[in-house]
Amino acid sequence: MAFNEKMKEKIWSPWSAGVLLGLTATASYVLLDKTIGSSGGIESIDSILLKLFHSSLANSMYFKFQMPPVLSFQILLFVGMLLGAFTSSIWSKDFKFRMMPDQQWTQIFGPSKLKRWTLIFIGGIIIEYSAGIAGGCTSGLAISGTMQLSPAGLLFIAGLFVSGIITTKLLYGRKY
Repeated sequence: MAFNEKMKEKIWSPWSAGVLLGLTATASYVLLDKTIGSSGGIESIDSILLKLFHSSLANSMYFKFQMPPVLSFQILLFVGMLLGAFTSSIWSKDFKFRMMPDQQWTQIFGPSKLKRWTLIFIGGIIIEYSAGIAGGCTSGLAISGTMQLSPAGLLFIAGLFVSGIITTKLLYGRKY
């Protein structure tokens, strides 16, 4: 199968995707002297918006010094990921607007979208806070941290898998 056709497949082999992610992370580090991590981009966007809307939070120590309101590599990376996902879905003819997959959730928990969004939001806060405690954002710590064999990255990945398995078992029980 030609490379062009392989790129258009809806589901990639985890091995192919992993190799390409590794090459991308290595190229970013070697060519740009930057590691991959996207949460900093979201925080930079937050900082820009806070300053734009004259929020008092913009003057907090965190946003003033740790995440100043500047166009950063992480913002460009974040925008690139969104554009890449959009391009991929167009190529594979899989593009559609949807809020979330419904079937499995509805079977276990019922049709409440508010319940689903609330749990997603709380889970996102927990994982982002945990990654911050460990020394980075989820993608930065998981991808770039393990690429550099950082103990924090390796511990975070192990914790991510263990907590994911436990959470899945708690939420779905034997139904998963």
